[in-house]
Amino acid sequence: MLIPQNNDMVNVQDLMALNDALRKSNVGHQTGAVPDSAAALSPLVPQSIEGTLASATYTMQELSLWPMIAKTSVSNTLHEYVVINEHGFDVDPFIGEGGGGEADFVTNQSEYQRKSVRIKYMAERRQISDVASLVGLIGDNRQALAEETSRGTMNLMRKVERQLWYGNETLNSKGFDGVLKQVRDNAPDNVFDLKGSAPTPLLLQEALGEVYSAPNFGRPDCIYVEPRMHSELIKQSVEGGRHDQFQVTNQSNGLTWGAAELNIMAPYGAVPVKAAPFLHFASRMPTSAFGAKAPASPVITSLTIAAEAAADDSQFVAGDPEYDYAVIAVGDQGYSAPVKAGATNINEDEKATLIITASGLALGASQAPRYYRIYRSAANKAAVDSSYRLIAEIPAGDNAATTFVDLDDGNNGQKYGCSPVLFASHDPQVMEFVRLLDFLRRPLAEVASVKPFLLMLFGSPIVKVPTKMYMLDNCGVSIST
Repeated sequence: MLIPQNNDMVNVQDLMALNDALRKSNVGHQTGAVPDSAAALSPLVPQSIEGTLASATYTMQELSLWPMIAKTSVSNTLHEYVVINEHGFDVDPFIGEGGGGEADFVTNQSEYQRKSVRIKYMAERRQISDVASLVGLIGDNRQALAEETSRGTMNLMRKVERQLWYGNETLNSKGFDGVLKQVRDNAPDNVFDLKGSAPTPLLLQEALGEVYSAPNFGRPDCIYVEPRMHSELIKQSVEGGRHDQFQVTNQSNGLTWGAAELNIMAPYGAVPVKAAPFLHFASRMPTSAFGAKAPASPVITSLTIAAEAAADDSQFVAGDPEYDYAVIAVGDQGYSAPVKAGATNINEDEKATLIITASGLALGASQAPRYYRIYRSAANKAAVDSSYRLIAEIPAGDNAATTFVDLDDGNNGQKYGCSPVLFASHDPQVMEFVRLLDFLRRPLAEVASVKPFLLMLFGSPIVKVPTKMYMLDNCGVSIST
């Protein structure tokens, strides 16, 4: 097709064909060259536009638990299931000749327990303007609706993944209890507190033996760790290996330091260690609020330091280091800006007690906080915002003060800079995700020149037999400097 000359008339079909060719060629509009870019006759410079969008954040590859957990479709909002707690009691099987009657031999029976879980509703609200729905975009999804659906799906799955780990119905009654809380609450003997120490491959192997032995009889098929811990285990496997840890690749004859895949040998076979980015608990403190109707910043009415009556319960270190606390209020419409308590010294065998009250409750129930996120600075770095890490999440009191006591023991969260390790079994008889409907996009009423819609998912995770799982709490990382 010929390019039209100045003042030539072009028919609609040719113009549409030209625009289509330009869209397919990845060539965008031309930009005026500096320094005279604003002038009408400024020289033009070519502009290259990528055919794909670059992401500054996570991709679907960072989702670890959601792709692995078994999904079961249900037809009711209340799902009931039965757990076999015991096949029979442990009594000697011997009988005398001609015996076995009820009078001289006990009648055994299985022990069942009926349980239920409520289906929870999750959604991501998105919208695009009418104009955006009519024009093409850059990237794989040339339509704005498809692109915004893709980005909204990724954001919803990020939130679902974190709730699968850390969901807590006491913090948000609309939510569900995540896998970690279900194991912690229903199988407390299968939780081991490392108190900030870094897990070792030998410890992971011992835990596999513990959960496989009686009375658990568990067979975890994956060990989930956060990425920093995964790197720590690679480092330990290299340092503790008896053989040369350099691997020669066949393709380039290059050298690779460390193992590509980590497996821990259990009595029943090798169990892979998998990095789970959203298992990381010690997130950094945001510096500003999010949401037009976010809760108002809370008020820290007092911060007191006192000796702990049971001194062994406090895990603060000696040396009287200086710390600071920050609190963020989280509600349905977003979260507040952080408010700091002020630097204070906490010595060995002491505890810190924060009294927190909500503010701005007169704005409406939708802006009332559901829970508080508690952040603490690193020792002697109270003035450095980047040193604050999430240590706990606690329910917000109804129009009343909320008390948080910090013993540096990971209560209501994790110790500073720590995260848990989960020995998981993906057998649907042990753990599954029950869902009411398939993932869907639901259009909303258009009351302005925008197209709003919801991305919706209905379901809840169930750990049916938590004793077949195992958990290491408050696992630290030994970072090389």
